[in-house]
Amino acid sequence: MFAANLVGYLTGFLFTVFITRRLSEEEFGVWALIGSFIIYSLIPFNLVSSWISRDAARGKKIAGSAAALFALLAPISIIIYFLMAFGSAAAINYDPWTMALGVIILIPYIFLSLGKAIQSGYAPQNLGIARILFEISKVIIAFYLVVMMRSGLIGVFITMALAYLLQGTVLLYSSRPLFRKEVNKDLIFKWLKGTPINAVLVLSNVLTATDIVLMGLIIGKAVVAGYWQAAVVSSALVTSSSVLTLGLGPRLLSGGTQKDLDKAFSFSMLLIIPLFSGFLVLSKDILWILRPTYSGAWIAACLLALRGVVKSLGNFGAIALSGTDRFDQDEKISMRDYLASRIFLVNKINLTLTSLYIVSVAIYLFIAKNLVSDIIELITSVAAISLLFRIADAMIKLKLMKKLTELRINLKNTKDYIVASAIMAITIYILRMQIGKLSAKAIKATPPILMLIVVGALVYVGILYLMSRRFRDLLKDIYVFLGQYL
Repeated sequence: MFAANLVGYLTGFLFTVFITRRLSEEEFGVWALIGSFIIYSLIPFNLVSSWISRDAARGKKIAGSAAALFALLAPISIIIYFLMAFGSAAAINYDPWTMALGVIILIPYIFLSLGKAIQSGYAPQNLGIARILFEISKVIIAFYLVVMMRSGLIGVFITMALAYLLQGTVLLYSSRPLFRKEVNKDLIFKWLKGTPINAVLVLSNVLTATDIVLMGLIIGKAVVAGYWQAAVVSSALVTSSSVLTLGLGPRLLSGGTQKDLDKAFSFSMLLIIPLFSGFLVLSKDILWILRPTYSGAWIAACLLALRGVVKSLGNFGAIALSGTDRFDQDEKISMRDYLASRIFLVNKINLTLTSLYIVSVAIYLFIAKNLVSDIIELITSVAAISLLFRIADAMIKLKLMKKLTELRINLKNTKDYIVASAIMAITIYILRMQIGKLSAKAIKATPPILMLIVVGALVYVGILYLMSRRFRDLLKDIYVFLGQYL
């Protein structure tokens, strides 16, 4: 999972360099806002997708019925997008028809959502294959349309539409065994009846993407969203490291113990701590590669990266709570059972804190609108607010884990990781000082930073190898595992 995420980050970062070097700060902000509008537009599908996945996992012939339901929901999704696009265009004083054209990304994404809903239950391994094709095709198409042809924002739209279409086609083609011409109306009604259960989680995820929209609409400038998105993209590898915790949930559901939690936590910290330490040193340079003017947002990027670390810690509490909950062991589950479950408790915490965060950001932006003229100061303040709420979220979940379960976070092995990461960070910093100012051209600025990343990784692995017997045993296990396939 982490390897796929790493590949996605690298190709995604390369794609972002392509567009940040060809789009103005305002155009990049518009692109970021459109991404949030698409998230809003997918609400109808996200409400039913998990139920489709569950039936697909049982091998039911549900593809035709799922396609029929998605076709019925598609007009609602498109209307949501147009309302958001035209409404925001006036607020940021941007061409409404250009923003409306972003719908060409939404339409293939609907097909992709259908494919994901089916394949996540039927054959999850196909999701990784399709994502690799998406990432590779995205970079190739963007290089031609955006870099070579200089087609600007429209070229970015076309790139994403084609890449999503390819990814969705692969997933839907793989779903053929579950296709049947007859549409099962009872099945569709069952999926629709389950939407209230998913509503809390879906709403929470949608609100998470609202901060960037508020920045653009309240301040009235898309360029603010552009700087925020640059900070988000640069810190993405650290913030997305929370995916390392995903495998723990199924393990706990199948009878996992404290030993499984210890292994998952130790492995997560093994990667998260050095990623964060290295980013603190190189954050400004990474932003410089995106676009020199974005380098001023390095403090905001570091705060967002720290938020990612804290989120990973909080995820262990959330997974411990939900993974040890046995409310759904029976075949028949009532709404009352769900509302009394720990899963609903976790979702309720997510929704409450996310709502408070969005309200806090809105209040700050309304106050700062006429008092703060510096974009960097604005996004740094929002990043700090985001970090504070993420800390509160993690503290609540870890406290509930301690109260409601017998699982505990074991910090025993983190000392070695912190020491090795500190030595790595100091080494990178000393070498970075020897390089001096980077070239304004991305192609010249990137190689020395990549060299520092490689050196940092080697230093971290070397120091940890000398310090930690547990790490040496891990390397041996990895070697034996790879030897089975080589």
